[in-house]
Amino acid sequence: MLALRLLAVPAALSLFAACSSDSTGSSNSAPPPPTSNPTSDINIPAGASTSGQFSPNPKTVALNGGASVSIRWVNRDYSGTDYNATSVVHHIVSDNGAFSPSPNLGGNATYTISLSATGDFPYHCSIHPIMQGTIHVNP
Repeated sequence: MLALRLLAVPAALSLFAACSSDSTGSSNSAPPPPTSNPTSDINIPAGASTSGQFSPNPKTVALNGGASVSIRWVNRDYSGTDYNATSVVHHIVSDNGAFSPSPNLGGNATYTISLSATGDFPYHCSIHPIMQGTIHVNP
C-alpha cells in the first residue's frame, strides 16, 4: 500500500504540471511590452527601421536637481503580422560618446542609460542609419 502511495504522488505532480503549463496564445500576437515609464522611455515603434522613427524625438528630460536622469529605449519594432518571427533588431549608439552602445535589442528588449549633464545628446541605430534621434537634458 505504501508503494502505491509513493507512486501516486509523482503521478499527481506530473498531471498538475501538465495542466498548469504556460500558454501565451497565438504566435501572431506580440508578447507583452515592458512596463512603460513615459517620463523616461523612448519607443522604437513598428516600422522604425524604414521610417526612421524614435518616439518621441527629440526626447526632453530634466535633471530636476538630481545627479542624473535615466533614459530607456523600448524596442516595439516588428514587420509583417507575426511579431515573434519578424521582430526587428536595433543597436543604439551615441553620436558624441556620451553613453556606451546598447547590445543588440530584439523584440521588446530595453536599454537604459543615465545622463548627468545638461545639453543635447544625439544618437542613432547603427543597423538602420536612417534612425536618428536626440535627447535634450534640461537642468
